[in-house]
Amino acid sequence: MIYTITLNPALDRTLFVEGMNVNGTSRIKREARYAGGKGIDVSRALVEMDVPTVAMGLVGGFDGKEFEGRLLNEGVACDFTRIAGEIRTNIIIHDESTGRESALLARGPEVQPVEIMDFVSRLEKLRAVDFLVISGSLPPGVSPAVYRRIVQVATDNDIRVLLDASGAALRHGIRSGPTVIKPNRTELAELVGKELEEPTAIVEACRELLERVRIVLVSLGADGMVMLDAERALHARPPRVEVKSTVGAGDCAVAGFLHGMVTSEDPVDCLRRAVASGTAATLNEGTGLCRCEDIDRLLPEVEVKEVAS
Repeated sequence: MIYTITLNPALDRTLFVEGMNVNGTSRIKREARYAGGKGIDVSRALVEMDVPTVAMGLVGGFDGKEFEGRLLNEGVACDFTRIAGEIRTNIIIHDESTGRESALLARGPEVQPVEIMDFVSRLEKLRAVDFLVISGSLPPGVSPAVYRRIVQVATDNDIRVLLDASGAALRHGIRSGPTVIKPNRTELAELVGKELEEPTAIVEACRELLERVRIVLVSLGADGMVMLDAERALHARPPRVEVKSTVGAGDCAVAGFLHGMVTSEDPVDCLRRAVASGTAATLNEGTGLCRCEDIDRLLPEVEVKEVAS
């Protein structure tokens, strides 16, 4: 069982237009609504992969009920902590004439200390969990230090943790020793305080982190992903595809990697599956995620090579 944590989830509204008139009127051709958030997207992708998952986090208000209902309709089991504030709504505008997307991201509700403690109390009761995924932004009122506490609760209960965060949240979370971290190139550069252009520079930066974590995954967008552990440094490149949307691609990569981990695949195959899953997500417009048939088709086309230091 894989649990995911999204402390600042959202209802995502994708608006499809034909030509975006920035200084005038644009007509919406159609729209779609999804339960969103990085951990939420990991759970949605895991359901597509037929991997048992439970979504945790903070939800509130009328929109929070719609949010949870949409997840249940997709087959995602939920164990949310209710809060007084209304869940946020993000707006994604997809221009079908150009393929470009613009995202308007809300801050989220103010979370009270008692509400975050209710969540931690629920977390402390978890048992028999294969992996805990912690990802996404923090809502107002929640300190980045909470990620350190969450990771510590999980590791104290012998639960493996994948942390996908940035900035102060990533720095705090690493202190409690998560199993895996998944920064992108920019987030890793910020963490280590260096410019990272070449794969060899990325590998050297990752080596600095192996005293605290077992595996470092670095997403490189269209250039694929670098994986480093105590035994190897690998760079996986995806095949060229027609990209319709990059929304959720990183979260699908996380789901693909964990799918491999919980089914005891070789680390090389876990990395290959991560890149295939992330690439599969780009084949769908809006906030649509990966599909298994696309992942299976892309897997043999992912090229994995060792990176020399």
